[in-house]
Amino acid sequence: MMLRGDNMARLKRHNRSIILSLLHQEGEMSRKQLAKRMKLTPAAITLITGELISEGLLCESGVQLATSGSGRREVPLMIAYTSFVALGITINLADATLSATTLDGALLFSHSIPIDSKLPAASTVSTLSGELLCLLGAHRIDKSRVVGLGVGVRGLVDREREQSVHSLGTFSEKNVPLRCLFESASGLPTTLDNNVRSMFRAHRFFTNETAPSELFVRCARGIGGAVSAGDQLILGDFGRCAELGHTPVVESGGKPCFCGKTGCLETVATETAILEDVSAIYSAENTQTLYQRTGGHIDRLSISHIFTASMGGDLRVDAIVQNAASKLGSVLKVITYTLDPSNILLYGQIFEHDYFLQSLRLHFARGTDLDPVQFIKKSGLNLTLEDKSACVIATEAFFAGGGFSAGLINRINQKE
Repeated sequence: MMLRGDNMARLKRHNRSIILSLLHQEGEMSRKQLAKRMKLTPAAITLITGELISEGLLCESGVQLATSGSGRREVPLMIAYTSFVALGITINLADATLSATTLDGALLFSHSIPIDSKLPAASTVSTLSGELLCLLGAHRIDKSRVVGLGVGVRGLVDREREQSVHSLGTFSEKNVPLRCLFESASGLPTTLDNNVRSMFRAHRFFTNETAPSELFVRCARGIGGAVSAGDQLILGDFGRCAELGHTPVVESGGKPCFCGKTGCLETVATETAILEDVSAIYSAENTQTLYQRTGGHIDRLSISHIFTASMGGDLRVDAIVQNAASKLGSVLKVITYTLDPSNILLYGQIFEHDYFLQSLRLHFARGTDLDPVQFIKKSGLNLTLEDKSACVIATEAFFAGGGFSAGLINRINQKE
């Protein structure tokens, strides 16, 4: 059946998107190679790529590929990564990171500013957007080069309605229409997602790794996750998929959590939680090794000191560390036996401490037949994605739209 009208526009975006995806994932390719991979005629590929070249999205490589026959040598095409810029804002509990990258993820700038949860969300959005536009000017980046803005925010995100349902302490309001607010304040096409899913998407963007299924776990001040099945991220019906930090692990007497409940995993198993629990028992009698290492000054206490004291024989300190590792390991086991992922990928500063990582693997291994060393892995990009992840979701939206801005695609889709 002949496609007509809006459907032809959709098909055009689809083909452009596939070309951009192939060139990003596999590197330079000739028109002939693209035609073969996409099962399109060389003439069709020449027409599409010619349009992308005229827009500055593609360029020809200086290297020519040898052909098997006596025909013309093939000229590879590549994405003109440095010609365009993606912007990102990652919104955490008490601060936000504003950044910019080229389309291949090369960082152009990164700047963090504090945010106040007591202020209306619209006021925070206005401040962040204004600061981001000032940074564009300070770094002499022409706004016409910007393909879009990615926003990663903690908590529950409804991607269909494009709003922050519950930011778990970042905003006092719920159901905040963040995409619309940012588009209005910045004048930029905006893509919204959960901050941890953004990091997982960035991990896959930079590594091109696609496991059959995977659980990505980030442990910072809070604990969040993302789950993939092949090329797709599983979101769940209510946006709670892999929000494992809010799994209740303390039945009574647990500490209050930002989500409003008590006894959540992240009140026990983060660096912040461990520091709080150890600080509560810190003394020359209870934490002898730790007390000596910090010279009796609790203000010198660090997570590194705690793990060293744990290994050095401070039993009460180690009990807190092992409780954190045990609770996290138990939650990961539940998810493993529920979703059966190919592996678990860990991200966060706490996993840079071998003692905690090995303790986690030990607790996870109890009662399972899985090899914890092979099954639970630290991300090869650990601690490198905070500045880039929100930019990546803007870039992905741009590629998915065939090189048209996310805002334009949203408007076209609404008409269709």
